Amino acid sequence: MKKTSESNEILKNFKELKAKIKKIKRSPKIGLIYKLYSEQQELTIRNTTLERQHKVYFLYIAPIENLRADDIEPLFLQAKILRPLFLEKKFTTLLYVTRLMVTLLDFAKACNLISVNSLKEIYTLPIIKKSQSEMNRLLVHRPTLDFDNLRYELMQVIKSFKKTCLKRQLLLEISLRTILRPREVCSLKIDDLDDKEHILIVRNTKTLIEFKIPTTFRLEKIIHQAFIEFGSSDSRYVFCGGRNKKKSLSPQTLNRALKDLGYKNCLCAHGIRSVASNYFAQHVDQIHPYVAEAMLQHSVGTKVSRAYRRDDYFHERKKTTKIWNDFLDGIYRQLKLI
Repeated sequence: MKKTSESNEILKNFKELKAKIKKIKRSPKIGLIYKLYSEQQELTIRNTTLERQHKVYFLYIAPIENLRADDIEPLFLQAKILRPLFLEKKFTTLLYVTRLMVTLLDFAKACNLISVNSLKEIYTLPIIKKSQSEMNRLLVHRPTLDFDNLRYELMQVIKSFKKTCLKRQLLLEISLRTILRPREVCSLKIDDLDDKEHILIVRNTKTLIEFKIPTTFRLEKIIHQAFIEFGSSDSRYVFCGGRNKKKSLSPQTLNRALKDLGYKNCLCAHGIRSVASNYFAQHVDQIHPYVAEAMLQHSVGTKVSRAYRRDDYFHERKKTTKIWNDFLDGIYRQLKLI
């Protein structure tokens, strides 16, 4: 009886989907295709990915949503959307928009809404190739501190933040102690911190649905302090947005702070992870390379080797967390900040 009910529900959903496709087929506009595509995506991908996709769509693709998908040509898309992004040097966004448009038309073709994806050859355009090249160059050369004078230079950064507001100080320290990506730090909620088990659960990271970080007394203390001073009891974010308390703090906040303090070409928010990586490399006698990469949520080895080695190295990461935090404590004590 239960199986029959499930089969009827599946059949009903399929008929509804087919009716929507039939309706859109009369005039396969970009906006209608995107709406249907998003509905299907909600069944499979995470909310954070959907939110990022919606943001890009409404900012850059929505102006052409009333155009038919079978009328879109590579050169038109280049002139209307891609070229302005290229001139603003938003290479990552340009490539994201391109991929989303190609995927949308692939989806439309799969639903039999259009016969041909006219954007299939768009990646041969010089503007796309140049953007890929520039993005790779920026990715490789994200500014970070000098490997040889790591302790001294990090001390100068922390010392500079001593002169700025408490929010920036706490944001920098939590970023250093957790080694998370800027978006992941700003998305932390107070409920993610378990004081009894001494772990911080980071959800929906770039690579993992859930990532557990061993904590220290100092990290727990500053997370609670940040929540009391700058968090929201409603949204539960440790750092809530300045204008909208229901949203998290902008991931660009730390980058702006570094820029204001004169570190624009010396260190970026993501470069803090490189600082930790460089430190781990200097202490390879104490920290195994696999554990160092696990601290940064990086995949190591081939797909086959990862299929056999599934440990997240939590116990080893606990030891590494202590080593890294002892190093940071030494700097903060020297500057009389703890």
